[in-house]
Amino acid sequence: MKKINTCPVYVVNLNCATARMQGMDKQLNKLGISYQRIAAIKGIDLPTSEIEKVYSKKLNQQHFRYNLSLGEIGCYMSHRSIWQMMIEQNIEFAIILEDDLVINANFQKLFSQIDSLKNYDLIKLADNRNFPAAQKKKITDDFELVNFSTIPNCTTGYTISLSGAKKLLARKAFYRPVDIDLQFCKELNLSVYGLQPYPIAENSDFDSDIAALNGGSHGNKTTSLLRNIKYRLALWYLRKTHLSGVL
Repeated sequence: MKKINTCPVYVVNLNCATARMQGMDKQLNKLGISYQRIAAIKGIDLPTSEIEKVYSKKLNQQHFRYNLSLGEIGCYMSHRSIWQMMIEQNIEFAIILEDDLVINANFQKLFSQIDSLKNYDLIKLADNRNFPAAQKKKITDDFELVNFSTIPNCTTGYTISLSGAKKLLARKAFYRPVDIDLQFCKELNLSVYGLQPYPIAENSDFDSDIAALNGGSHGNKTTSLLRNIKYRLALWYLRKTHLSGVL
């Protein structure tokens, strides 16, 4: 089948998650979409010295409600590795997918809209909580671009421009999960949008990779009451005062 890509597609996949990769390969090949598999980073296998280069425990304690798990750290580092590759190779625009998703038929239509989509920092292609849009803008006959006061907190799939990758990597050390960090996009002058109807959805047949690596829990939710309140107030204020992008 002739491939339809007009931009690179990256699929983030742990080496041990072969069933997930087989499912993604089948879906993408059926639609005629070429892709590059990116080996996900397994946080539990990393030496402390490597983690300390990119993850700040101090800032985590100051700005987030719990300590990140090794699974969450590895997930963030996996996404960062693609953003870094985009900068090093001067990749203007890319689509990044995790491996636990269902690809809808309208996903193909993304590739005819690249010239328009690449003008935006980051566009989410899925929402696992169905958050309402704050504003909508029709950009084609097939899609609406939306912004949010409450940004969807999944990284199941998204588009990203080179400008967006540079803004995200301006944070030399991270301290929140990657999907939560995107909610605090104002800190990086990053614009985050959604594309509706969403071209992909989470695959409920798979459990979370992060939960599996953490022994059944997505993260270490134990925290002090004061730390939790401080984070919740910061998030509430952000949502009350800031939209994720300008439409």
